[in-house]
Amino acid sequence: MSEDIKLKIYRIVYLGGMVNFFIFVSIALGLGGDAINGNIENGHYFLRSHGHFTEVTSSIFIYSKWHAYSLFVTHPLAMLFGYLYHKKKSKAPF
Repeated sequence: MSEDIKLKIYRIVYLGGMVNFFIFVSIALGLGGDAINGNIENGHYFLRSHGHFTEVTSSIFIYSKWHAYSLFVTHPLAMLFGYLYHKKKSKAPF
């Protein structure tokens, strides 16, 4: 694989992870929290942010939970591929 293609792949994965993170943060701010910090009580679904709970539908709760889980994959990949991109671009030894 050519160096140009590797650099493009590194950059796409890095940018994709960062975009996913910023979309998650924006949506969590708009909804009033996220499901990872929220809970379910008596069939009611709550997102949580800084101790404040916001009731939402089950669909939004499930979406929020899975979007948060996606960060556990995309955020580390973005950091790794950002590092690899920088390393290739600058020809740094480490």
